[in-house]
Amino acid sequence: MNQLVRRFISSVKYFGPGAILASMTIGAGNIVLAPRVGAWALPAYSALWIVTFAVVTKGLTAYMATRYSLLSGEHIMTLFARVRPRGWINIVSIIIGFALLPFMIATFLTILGNVVTSLTNVGNYLVWGVGIGLAIACLGFVGTLRVMEVVQLVCAVFLALGAVVAVFVVHPDWLQVIQGLFTVHIPQVATWVTAEDIVTVPVMLQVAAVYGTMNGVYPDFTAYIAWWRQKTKEQKIPLKSQELSGMKMDLFLSLLIVAFFTVAFMVAGTVILGQKQLVPNGVDLISTQREIYSAINPFIGVYLYPLAVLVVIGGTIYAGMDAVPRMIKSWADPLSTRVQKVSFKRFQGYIVLYLLFVSLPLMVIEKPIILMTLYLLMTGVFGMGLLGWGALWANQRHLPKDQRFGKGMVLIYLISNIVVTVFIVAILVIR
Repeated sequence: MNQLVRRFISSVKYFGPGAILASMTIGAGNIVLAPRVGAWALPAYSALWIVTFAVVTKGLTAYMATRYSLLSGEHIMTLFARVRPRGWINIVSIIIGFALLPFMIATFLTILGNVVTSLTNVGNYLVWGVGIGLAIACLGFVGTLRVMEVVQLVCAVFLALGAVVAVFVVHPDWLQVIQGLFTVHIPQVATWVTAEDIVTVPVMLQVAAVYGTMNGVYPDFTAYIAWWRQKTKEQKIPLKSQELSGMKMDLFLSLLIVAFFTVAFMVAGTVILGQKQLVPNGVDLISTQREIYSAINPFIGVYLYPLAVLVVIGGTIYAGMDAVPRMIKSWADPLSTRVQKVSFKRFQGYIVLYLLFVSLPLMVIEKPIILMTLYLLMTGVFGMGLLGWGALWANQRHLPKDQRFGKGMVLIYLISNIVVTVFIVAILVIR
């Protein structure tokens, strides 16, 4: 028992990249999407299975991709760059990243602008969003990775615990909650819902958006791998090493935190928002969720919740100042020695300026849910599905035989990838 405790403690000390990934995920979409789907989904709790599904399949994919990168000493995107025609996977990733990342940034800034407007009753969401975006961009050049980890995690935990407490206050049907987590069911939209971007959008597409935001998207995981390579000084590590065990624990804790938060918020959406016939919608995507925290105490709902959202989503953008340039550089480095020679800080400056100037005009569209769903579908569902197949191929074909998966594990990863592929087809077919 003592040996198990020591191993656990030695692994937990590696928890860092997973903390950033978890808090970025919570800020990216779960604050909005989880309670929203929980509110309109019928029967009650019928969309909860997507959380379990995402934890298992995304966890396996993330582990395979990170495992290859740590054991081989090269980022998995470097391997993908050698796939013929040479570099096409990286080029497509770069194109999609440049095309879609501004959509998510625009969504973040819209939400932040609305948070500040609701707290101060001063100004316009657009002005506040632009100002906050510029301020965070400046901070991104002087902040540290450790500060990101601590601040993000504290506020994310506050939001998660608040949602959990609210759920206990309103007494959901716990048996139905447990059944919902393990019963695959295509939910129906409640008849009282009139929001256009709910009733006109296919149900599976909206459920898929929740899957997409669970523990990050394809670009986030390339950044996650890069952070882990920083920890190992971009060197190969042995199969039976403390670093690899630490990565497993880091990823597991990240998955657990996000699943805990998502379930709590989806259940709260069902019991609190659904019963009051409320859904986050339009430009203002966070005010409705105050009802969840007001179930605990009005002060928490009116003041503490908006402040926590401000920090978590602001922290997501702040983390993105490091994550987004790092993942784009990991795509571009294998393609160009010229890019390799550019310092990270300089490269970071180019990418941040591009994202800001392209995302700010998108805020005027005033359709943040549509922007968010499109981004999450392409990168959090389709992108992760492709990464799963690529990561399995990388481990089984490009690692030494003694580091490859055994037959039993290969079967598990094959089943996971096949099920995700079927899920993708279902999204496209089911209306």
